[in-house]
Amino acid sequence: MAVIAIAWTIGLTGCTGSAPWQRPTANGQTTAPAAESTTAASESAGFASVIDGDTIETSAGTIRIIGIDTPERGECGHDEASAAIERLLAPGDPVTLELPPGQNDHDRHGRLLRYVITESGVDLGLMQLEAGNAIARYDATDGYPAHPNQDIYHEAQRASSGPAGNVITTACQNQAPPPSPPDGRWWERYSSCAKLKRNTAGHPTGPFDRDDPAQAEVYDWFANRTGNNGDGDQDGLACEG
Repeated sequence: MAVIAIAWTIGLTGCTGSAPWQRPTANGQTTAPAAESTTAASESAGFASVIDGDTIETSAGTIRIIGIDTPERGECGHDEASAAIERLLAPGDPVTLELPPGQNDHDRHGRLLRYVITESGVDLGLMQLEAGNAIARYDATDGYPAHPNQDIYHEAQRASSGPAGNVITTACQNQAPPPSPPDGRWWERYSSCAKLKRNTAGHPTGPFDRDDPAQAEVYDWFANRTGNNGDGDQDGLACEG
């Protein structure tokens, strides 16, 4: 079975004259060294639906695509990043899920961390970067495990990162910034706990206690109003970890 899995993986990525998004290198080989590819975990699954531009539902579970970040719900570019995947995949389409050596199996929200490759060999992460819908993130450059294609991902990036850590897609780069929140309501600048924790303005990063009157509004923003469920374990503390 291991031999079959290896051969199938090579078949996806080892062709010369690679199409866009298929992770080529100068010599036409896959980006991971051969020794690493033999230990990578690979499985087939059925695509179910798009959650957003970097997260999908499959028959194997919820998949957070390794090494990229796309706009959050409500941000400019979110709908376009989601639609980019929907143009490639329909419910029931087969995808290959790859877990490179050294990567975490899942993130703190319980989502599986995987490369996602379509039946035609399209790497969804690389596609989003080259389309200008994503930035390369959550890799060895910012304290997370390295992944074999992170250098190619960074080279392919066309979008940019905003001052609050938000993703500014190429389609949104010339749009006027959203209005500033009312004075004193600094937390409304951030659409998720993850973006808050990357802030360079010195704002508190949590956790925020639902039962502390001084923190209740901040808790409510991140837990209930951003759409990103900042209190995922429902323990009354938002933006833990």
